[in-house]
Amino acid sequence: MSKTYYNKAQAKANYDYYIRNGKCPKCGGKNPVEKGKHVCRECSLKISEKSRDKRAFRKANGQCTRCGKPLPEDSRYVQCEDCRDYIHSFYKFNKRRYERLKEAGKCVKCGENWAEPGKTMCRRCIDRHAEYEQSYGDAYRDKKRQRRQERIAAGLCIDCARPTDEGHTRCPRCRKMRMDSVRKYRITKKIEQEAEQERRRTNGKGVREHAGFDGPGGAAGSGATR
Repeated sequence: MSKTYYNKAQAKANYDYYIRNGKCPKCGGKNPVEKGKHVCRECSLKISEKSRDKRAFRKANGQCTRCGKPLPEDSRYVQCEDCRDYIHSFYKFNKRRYERLKEAGKCVKCGENWAEPGKTMCRRCIDRHAEYEQSYGDAYRDKKRQRRQERIAAGLCIDCARPTDEGHTRCPRCRKMRMDSVRKYRITKKIEQEAEQERRRTNGKGVREHAGFDGPGGAAGSGATR
């Protein structure tokens, strides 16, 4: 019996053929591809569900949800150190890109067109985002809601599918991670609010001094009368 070997060049040619003709390369061209996508809606949902199941399995077995490496038993993270460093560097790169494009008035999504007045995206990306939410958002939220209800009914953690304690929807590990995340968010939010208040006070003081209402020689500080 002859073996069938993977032909990379042929697979690339097939992929280009399907994309060029507006068909999904994942299911062999059975379904059409929506504008701006590379796979059909059905295959996209299957890929997302498969990825979520893989992450949940790795999380439940103490593995890195990104690469599958074993994690230390006392680890409070779901990714290994290498993957966390990569994700953090990727996040910093995206944040710098976002700020750069926003300051330049360009669309933060495509980086090509000018952003709409008062928005951070161009009209094309705004329409695409709305279309995506309408097509995929409801299906994703329904699937996530159904999975949550099934896990609660089975007494499993809604995040990692581990057994939970009575009266809780998350296992002790996920509850601790959730509390740490909320605590970190509140601290960061408080620091940002204090910095914003200080910035406003500084700007307000500068405006008053510039207008001559504060400081030596000013109308308010000199005590001069008509």
